[in-house]
Amino acid sequence: MRGQRVVESECRCWSLAVWLLVLFLGSIVLVTVSVLLRRGDIKISKRSTTPDEEEFQQTAQYPLRLVNGRNRCEGRVEVLFEGEWGTVCDDDWDMLDANVVCRQLGCGIGGEMGSSSRFGQGSGAILLDNVDCVGTEEELSHCRNQGWKTHNCYHYEDVALICREPSGGRTVETRTSPPPWISGLPDGSLRLVNGAHPCEGRVEVFYQGVWGTVCDDAWDLRDAAVVCQQLGCGSAIRAYCNSFFGFGTGKIFMDNVNCYGHEPQLIRCHNLGWKHHNCGHHEDAGVTCTGPDLTSATPSSTSVKWKSQRSAWTTQNSAVTAGGVTATESTTAVTTRTQTRAKPSIRLVNGNNSCEGRVEVSYRQVWGTVCDDDWDSVNAMVVCRELGCGRAVAAIGQAYFGYGGGPILMDNVACSGSEWRLSECSNLGWGEHNCGHHEDAGVICELFTPFFPVAREMAVTQPAPTTTVTTPLTEGKIRLVGGRHRCEGRLELYLNSGWGTVCDDAWDISDAKVVCRQAGCGEAMAARGEAFFGPGTGTILLDNLKCDGSEVSLLHCSHIAWNVHNCDHAEDAGVTCSLL
Repeated sequence: MRGQRVVESECRCWSLAVWLLVLFLGSIVLVTVSVLLRRGDIKISKRSTTPDEEEFQQTAQYPLRLVNGRNRCEGRVEVLFEGEWGTVCDDDWDMLDANVVCRQLGCGIGGEMGSSSRFGQGSGAILLDNVDCVGTEEELSHCRNQGWKTHNCYHYEDVALICREPSGGRTVETRTSPPPWISGLPDGSLRLVNGAHPCEGRVEVFYQGVWGTVCDDAWDLRDAAVVCQQLGCGSAIRAYCNSFFGFGTGKIFMDNVNCYGHEPQLIRCHNLGWKHHNCGHHEDAGVTCTGPDLTSATPSSTSVKWKSQRSAWTTQNSAVTAGGVTATESTTAVTTRTQTRAKPSIRLVNGNNSCEGRVEVSYRQVWGTVCDDDWDSVNAMVVCRELGCGRAVAAIGQAYFGYGGGPILMDNVACSGSEWRLSECSNLGWGEHNCGHHEDAGVICELFTPFFPVAREMAVTQPAPTTTVTTPLTEGKIRLVGGRHRCEGRLELYLNSGWGTVCDDAWDISDAKVVCRQAGCGEAMAARGEAFFGPGTGTILLDNLKCDGSEVSLLHCSHIAWNVHNCDHAEDAGVTCSLL
């Protein structure tokens, strides 16, 4: 019995010794892992997380989130302030700002800047504007900005982005100099983005390692001519305002550009100076040129010079050439392979010309038709714009131009009028419909006529309607002049006992809605700029008008002070409304 107790006592001692040894070894392992983690020798990849894992928990003072993306690392940027989620305006937004957002979210670095058309417009407050990060900040709220809730934006300017992991698992690097693939470009280099071909699109200019846009204030065909000449794209066909080719991102570098038309570079034209402007990206300027200038004999590093293939298409329809190497906007690697010309995505069939007929769209290399459910003149306007035709004359259903063949690809199309491609409009989804080919949609557009400054200067202003006025004119009364009917024309406003015009800066479909309602007309079909109905005379009464669309009078809309503007009558605003 006594021997048994001794054995049990020895076993207890051994058990205690084993436990102490295990605890000691466990402590050593924990300390080793901690040291290795601090040195960065062990990296925990985000990709190891599962979709069911809880959202990334932030310790930031002002947390961020990305909304409406496929995962938590892409979408519209929203920030939490005083218990309220709000959006960020895209004025001055660039990749340095995007890097700070992605880092704060634990999502790597900024890979691509999206738009509200892709991830949807936000609601509620716009909390930040003119964000300007240097790239080293730990939180977006630490970057320079206008202050909480101080902005001049709408939700169509909401920032969105897609983050990506750094290649090779390396930590985020902050760029203080231009990326090497574009560092050889001199300031003032140009490119055209989002056009139907390489000699059309939104004008972007290169300055201090960054691409930025040009504001459309005073933008006309002479400025466009300099752009086309600098890019080796022939002659200018048209100068576009109001972000016709979509909103840009990042800096707005130039404003009030005023060229004579013979300057070798856009930066040689008179302007306000780098980064001096009073614009938003809804005012980004664009151009359409005739095509490559094959007679040019002296290559320039600031121009797009076409090789024997005459191909400069990139994955985002934008190109700039420096030193004979094509660099694309969507990658940081140099691309030297030959690229093929993109195929059209929309066409009109069975009409009397290229600007009328049955609407057909291409999806996955198959052509199909569009159902006429909800088909209206706003949709037709987008089709005409995408095709480079003139204004929309009619939206026609019931297979007016004959039955199509193949699939019906789109149904219940509902455009807002600001889109520049039909595929960007709301619809049921590719191939989703409840239609037959007896419902194929069609359009009639006016044939496009190139618009030149000489024509603008010599345009004859049509007189206002001569209807006898039986009641005294009241302040704020409007009229439409120079259109085809009483609900279309140049907008003129009665103020201080005289008629005056409205400048097209910031002019959009929301402003047109108010005009159409005030004029006793129907739906707003288009907001026209650049003196579309001819230049007016007299005082320019309003500029930078910003209506939300619900006002009963233009006098109720936000605008800068009366008679304060930076415009001339070449920028007179107009509207096209439907007749009741």
